[in-house]
Amino acid sequence: SFARALKRLLKWERFDIVHGNAEEAFFASDIVRNFKAGYLFTSHANMIPETGMIRGMLRPLNFLKNLNNYLLRSSAYNASRIITLSEFSRKLILKGLRKKKGKRVMVVSPGIDPGWFEVQRQAEGSRDLVLWGRMEEQKGIPELLRTLKEVAGRIPEVRLHLIGEGNMTESYRKQAEHLGVLDRVIFHGWMDVSAIQKFIAKCAVGVFPSRIESFGLSMAEAMGAGLPIVATRVGALPEFIEDRVTGTLVPPGNIPALYRAILEKLENPERAQALADAGRETVRQRFSWDQSAREMTKIYQAVLEEL
Repeated sequence: SFARALKRLLKWERFDIVHGNAEEAFFASDIVRNFKAGYLFTSHANMIPETGMIRGMLRPLNFLKNLNNYLLRSSAYNASRIITLSEFSRKLILKGLRKKKGKRVMVVSPGIDPGWFEVQRQAEGSRDLVLWGRMEEQKGIPELLRTLKEVAGRIPEVRLHLIGEGNMTESYRKQAEHLGVLDRVIFHGWMDVSAIQKFIAKCAVGVFPSRIESFGLSMAEAMGAGLPIVATRVGALPEFIEDRVTGTLVPPGNIPALYRAILEKLENPERAQALADAGRETVRQRFSWDQSAREMTKIYQAVLEEL
């Protein structure tokens, strides 16, 4: 088990800091305390939920979900520092912890693969839209498919490329068929990072109509590649996408606004690319692994000083 493995490691080696991720780190704080090491926790969720353990025991089908919430909450609550990926997530985590850990919840944005900055755009005349990520409902793909039908009425040669896997793929295929746009939608499935980087160089616009985003890695990658993007004004996205400066933001679920934004990108490619170039520079400055490492090093040093 994780607990036994951690105990063995701490006996064999002297660790100054143990950095936990997700609910699997539940046992770490108590074990680490006995060995006088610092303990940090990174939350990849956009919140720390209430546990509902008592209610969960009364409803067995919900017990495992509530147990998972309990482990996640305990892992975070016992940490000397809680690391999250965005200011949006930080606020939700503080709300979930009832602001008891205010000064200890810190934002460290992840870096992105340097290969994104090396993408050479070859999209002249392209009418291809692209989205990559998990094929799940929160990515707003149902709205995108409905918008695609409207865009096709204006630009018949438009196509949509969906890259990624998920349990909603077949549902989206059926929706596209029902809307009469299946011949315009290409489901690529999983692709490795280098293949995505090569593929999107020839696409006109990245479209990400998410309903929620705790960070928005695909959007940051798209901007790093110099790809014009349309995204939604949700979650952490407005923290690094400035509307009509580095990209275009629309309200979530607003199909007319999404339609207008996509059309504007396709019909004004020079303007779209100018925004994309500004976005690329923003991401280059904010989301490098060197920057993330410097910020994390400062946090580690602060934790060590408290031991």
